Amino acid sequence: MAKSNDASHLSPDRRASKRQKLSINFFTRVRNLITSHVSFTNTVSKHSATDIVDDSIATDDTAAAETMAAAAAAEVSTPSLAPEIWAHVCDFLPYQSLLQTAVVSREMLVDVMPRVTMLHIDKSCQLHAGVTHRYGDVQDICIYSLIEFEDDLESYDCHLDDDTLTRALPFLCNFSSCLERVFLGGRRPSNGQVEGYKTDRFSVEDDMKMNNFIDLFSGAFRAGALPNNVWIAGLSCSKETRMHINTCKVCRNACKSFPLSSVVDFEDIHVIKKRYRFRAKLFDDDIFGLNVCLKRTEIEEIILGRPGGKELLQSKARFMTLLGRGVRHVVITDDDKVLYVVKYDDAVLGQINGFIKHSSMDVTMFPPDEVTEAIRRSFAADERDPLPPREQCYLAESSFNALKELGLPIEETDFLNEDELRYGYKNSYFSCDWRFY
Repeated sequence: MAKSNDASHLSPDRRASKRQKLSINFFTRVRNLITSHVSFTNTVSKHSATDIVDDSIATDDTAAAETMAAAAAAEVSTPSLAPEIWAHVCDFLPYQSLLQTAVVSREMLVDVMPRVTMLHIDKSCQLHAGVTHRYGDVQDICIYSLIEFEDDLESYDCHLDDDTLTRALPFLCNFSSCLERVFLGGRRPSNGQVEGYKTDRFSVEDDMKMNNFIDLFSGAFRAGALPNNVWIAGLSCSKETRMHINTCKVCRNACKSFPLSSVVDFEDIHVIKKRYRFRAKLFDDDIFGLNVCLKRTEIEEIILGRPGGKELLQSKARFMTLLGRGVRHVVITDDDKVLYVVKYDDAVLGQINGFIKHSSMDVTMFPPDEVTEAIRRSFAADERDPLPPREQCYLAESSFNALKELGLPIEETDFLNEDELRYGYKNSYFSCDWRFY
């Protein structure tokens, strides 16, 4: 029997991504990079292993020859990685290990650290600006010290770390040149599970702290202290009930202050709770962006009032982005194969339908190849990551039918794999329950 899980546990690296975990393809990528960039140096011996063996045999000392040949071979095969390869490896190290790596040699400090693109912070004391100037190319920062957990696996006892609340924003403001993504949350010590803020697991006091924390980010964006394209994940408004007239200043300020590119992806926390109620277990690791207590219509109303908001909401690029927002699930088969299934829920389909109704563009005239490729982006763990092999990717039939009914120029055979085809056509006798038929 196949097991179905959310895709986030197989995400690439947990750079501040929407699906937060290390990719199963990471070590393959590193191996390939090392194979293509590694150089072999011999910094000590001036003779080859063969020369040493020949010289030793001339003295009739076979044992010594074998020993010296082995030593020479070890010298010759010592790998020297290029700085960019070391930097790629360092991207996945905990921050403490990264600091230890930096003091290994001057080359690591001067040539490797400036190429590091990801930081993984586990303790609030690591949020120190003293060494941030060494990291000139950081794009993703994951701060796992915001939420502290009890060790008890059955406990829902979580609380916010006051020291991280105080240090995080000033620390992030030191990366104003190229920072793209930030995740703030926690990681359970018992199993390493990554979690963002979820209101029903925290005290009223923590809820107030979270809202104040979001307000600080709104102020930082308005003041220009953070780049205007940074995507913030893991935070959420603490308002559990929605009034008839929403007056939540925290969420409204966020929609007016955060970058438009991230505001357009803000989600209604009440819709999210409904979407994931069937798997709302303690240790799920769904990572969202900033979740607000506003309805989608209220969010878009604020966006329309901002410069460039209307153009963004009605752009072709926005439509293609929506097509890539299908919910990705992972299926692990009985023989341990990893398969990816994408299904579009009502919220995403509603946004796609809303774009079609209110846009002046005729989506039926979009190039079919572009539309198909945009839908396939849902199979990637993150929009910056490559797609998994096609034979691992399946689009739920119900979702294909829903997209087709919206008038999209797509063909089902473009999403079917060999096990679903018969003589080039869909095999009606083939059935997989995990495809969410």
